[in-house]
Amino acid sequence: MQTVSFSDFQNNPDILTHICDILNDDGIVCVPTSSGYKLMANFASQRAVMSMIQAKRRVKSAPALVLVPDRSHVDNIADSVSDEAARLMNELWPGPVTLLFAAGEQLQPKIRSVLTKAKGWLGIRVPDTGIAQTIVSAFCHPVLVSSANLSQKGGAGSLAQVKKNFGRAIALLVENGDIVSTRPSTLIDVTRDIPKIVRAGAVSEEAIHNALAV
Repeated sequence: MQTVSFSDFQNNPDILTHICDILNDDGIVCVPTSSGYKLMANFASQRAVMSMIQAKRRVKSAPALVLVPDRSHVDNIADSVSDEAARLMNELWPGPVTLLFAAGEQLQPKIRSVLTKAKGWLGIRVPDTGIAQTIVSAFCHPVLVSSANLSQKGGAGSLAQVKKNFGRAIALLVENGDIVSTRPSTLIDVTRDIPKIVRAGAVSEEAIHNALAV
């Protein structure tokens, strides 16, 4: 496992290029975010997706968050996009709002099966800030993201625990010390006729209702 500091990442563009190369080669990277360390893998690669799931020991409850560079990628992932979902994307993306979609039939069957069998949906978000946004924008493709903790265990904010749990699985780790998690993204189920907030988060219920009213 290669390690670099967050400061080096910010000041050396070659590190970002190297991270994109790792993702293209089906490797896993781990980066610090406001809600803890996150594992990132190429969503389009069955090999990369399975490597992440095996690393997390979450075969029965696979990670199901996909970060995309912009909303144009949603049609290639989601089964369908309702008018209400389109309004939310238009008004609240980029931003800390994760929309829960049924996975599209166009996805690789193995990826679709393993990522949706636990929850039945995929969460999709266009990030607006931070290292994850920088990487996804530079990579230009959807990225599967999951907290750097083992199944049903904490520790995603502890640098030492992340190294212990994932040192053998991660190709590159961007270090930024221990992280105290901030408020997570708001989760909205858009698989139903009327979108439903399933987890309160950084974006208020009022802002969501206003977006739907546009």
